[in-house]
Amino acid sequence: MVSFYKGNESGQVPGLLPYPPEGYYWWEAGAMFGALVAYWKFTGDTSYNAIITQAMLHQVGEDIDFAPRNQTTSLGNDDQAFWAMTALAAAEYNFPNPPSPSDPSWLGLAQAVFNEQIGRWDTEFCNGGLRWQVVPQNNGYNLKNSISNGALFNIAARLARYTKNPFYAEWAVKVWDWMVRIELIDSEFRVYDNAEAFKFNCTQLDKNQWSYNAATMIMGASTLYNYTGGDPVWRDRTTGLLERLTSNFFLQPSGIMREGCEEPREGSKGCNTDQKSFKAYLSRWLTVTSQMAPYTAPNITALLRTSAKAAAKQCTGGSRGTECGIRWDLDAWDGTRGVGQSMSALETVLGTLIGVPVISEQPPPPLTGDTGGTSISDPTAGKNSSAIPPGAIIDPATKSDRAGAWVLTVLIVLMCVGMTVFLWTEMLETKGASTVRGKAMKERGKEKDVERVIINLHTGKRRSVSSMGGVMEKAVVRENGMGHESRGSVNVLPKVREEI
Repeated sequence: MVSFYKGNESGQVPGLLPYPPEGYYWWEAGAMFGALVAYWKFTGDTSYNAIITQAMLHQVGEDIDFAPRNQTTSLGNDDQAFWAMTALAAAEYNFPNPPSPSDPSWLGLAQAVFNEQIGRWDTEFCNGGLRWQVVPQNNGYNLKNSISNGALFNIAARLARYTKNPFYAEWAVKVWDWMVRIELIDSEFRVYDNAEAFKFNCTQLDKNQWSYNAATMIMGASTLYNYTGGDPVWRDRTTGLLERLTSNFFLQPSGIMREGCEEPREGSKGCNTDQKSFKAYLSRWLTVTSQMAPYTAPNITALLRTSAKAAAKQCTGGSRGTECGIRWDLDAWDGTRGVGQSMSALETVLGTLIGVPVISEQPPPPLTGDTGGTSISDPTAGKNSSAIPPGAIIDPATKSDRAGAWVLTVLIVLMCVGMTVFLWTEMLETKGASTVRGKAMKERGKEKDVERVIINLHTGKRRSVSSMGGVMEKAVVRENGMGHESRGSVNVLPKVREEI
């Protein structure tokens, strides 16, 4: 896995894997260093500690929040969260603290990301939730997805356990409840991928299921089970998620781990670069779940051991016989290679070390500030200064609310159309009336001319126009040169309206 990383070489950028189209997005590098932190903890091998520390500190960014400016144009909340979860794992495993007193602490970095992300909690659509993307111009900004919200849930639960601060636990509960209410998590503990916020207010879901979405939720749920001292609510949720994960992402009856995109089917392009790493996070977070909720350990350990044996058969490729493929259900290397494939195999094998004292003592559960964790808390870290408090969750719209909203929308549209028609009619009528008034004024001018003629023809005394109806009418008709009688605006305006 580390052979793909060049960030520690001269002229390269620490913390970055080769970029797409042939390489990897920024977030996966953060996830890879999380695997190396676990590798150090579970094996005692310090070979990679220096590159972990160098990479993590180089990618903290200008605001010390894992949002470096050269990544912000494509930054997703999930991208930032993966680096934060690696920093949090470093705190929980007592990975060596940064070398300089001026460096941020691992715990403080996770707190910085938490603080910023709760400040992005969006109630404009769907009554809550994190958007996938941070930048409005990015594709996916209109989506609220499970991995962004699940990662925030994961971080909040772990911060609650590490710091014993109930503020974080309240936020974890808030995120869980919101995901349940918009049905990203359904009653059977299926975790769906995303909801469209802008067009449908999260009433239409993308019901694809990916292992890492459910895995981040089970780690958070089991952590809250541990934090609460065995709350039956969180036990039930942990159990439900484990049962659903087992049926969805482990082949039966073999028990071998498999991502849905691996299944060959007509028209399928298979797993993309990101998806080839998902089994790594499933193994990573199931491993921690077995420690946070020990009653799950027998089932999880059996699943991981079966999958680790299958993964080992896939790590026989390439010229050195060490390249790992993704199809663990095959007996021979599938011909693929990459960071995701290697990380998935590594994490699964590491998971089997729980309970097996391969070093002086077996890997302990993640630490807290009370059980030996030395990373320093920084609860105000991050550049966000307007983070909203947990508060009460506003219920998302019910079906009747949504129906009412549609009716209201239709009424507003009809009102807008009606107003437009009214304004156009008024404008046209005003134009028509102006034309008529102009004609009428001309007629009155001509009538005065005729009247003057009449005065001259008679005794020289002016007669009132009203007393000369018949003479005036005929004179006006002649003066108009029209084939019909004109009687001023009273008769002409209806004609103008009719023509319009």
